[in-house]
Amino acid sequence: MKLRGILHNHSECSKEGCYPLETLYNRWVSKIDFAAMTEHAERTTAEAFASYVQSCDELSNEHFRFIPGLEVATNSGDMLLLGCRKFICTTDPFQVLKEAEDCVILLAHPEEGHIIPAILQQVDGFEGWNSGHMGGYMPPLDWFRIWKRQFSKGKIMTGGNDIHKVDPKRKILTIVESLSDTEAGILDAIRQGNFLTSNGIFSFTPDGRVFLAKGKSGPGFQITGRNPFALLAICYRALWRAFNCCIENGANVLAFLGIDKQKRTSLNRLIRQHL
Repeated sequence: MKLRGILHNHSECSKEGCYPLETLYNRWVSKIDFAAMTEHAERTTAEAFASYVQSCDELSNEHFRFIPGLEVATNSGDMLLLGCRKFICTTDPFQVLKEAEDCVILLAHPEEGHIIPAILQQVDGFEGWNSGHMGGYMPPLDWFRIWKRQFSKGKIMTGGNDIHKVDPKRKILTIVESLSDTEAGILDAIRQGNFLTSNGIFSFTPDGRVFLAKGKSGPGFQITGRNPFALLAICYRALWRAFNCCIENGANVLAFLGIDKQKRTSLNRLIRQHL
């Protein structure tokens, strides 16, 4: 069966003013089939995480599934643990590998250059497109070309939304071909690379092949690193980051003018959800 979901998401368990799980459920239940959550380990506790996992299960049903998980900040960068049901919080990536051996483990933010090669060899893959850091309209095609040369064959590349305070209108979807809609079935399909990542404009396969305008008959035009699209990706990312910087500076101005935090947050969400 084909299931539509989103990876790398945060709720109020991660603090930072994120949405409660109940709110996210109401926003997503009619649009997607599952959401793999990755709460910041360093911002919660073992007790709070246990309660959170229970809430994920209680809100899951035949229409929608929350898959609990963690994002652990380590010496090899942030590690996404999809399907993690026990609290893990350590900066030692090798300890994370040992404790999360049953999870789908992805390395987030490879563009930051913190990945330890020995860790990469033992995880399932890495997050190649993060809309929260790179924008949600165009993948980093220039970086894809580099990562495909550097990273080991057999590692999957995924896309995530890194949802915190803002729930964007355009999301990076993970379209999974799974034998079942259970948590185990979805995670197993991701681990085996039985999925396609797409935002409706661009799509890419787990091995990093990028296509434009996937149609009903299959992927459309394949984009390579030598294409003008790579230069366009660089320009888009620079403009997206510049615009976000303007929004942040604008929020500081509003705070200086005495606009309360709740109104600033509402305005921020209104603007960013369309980026």
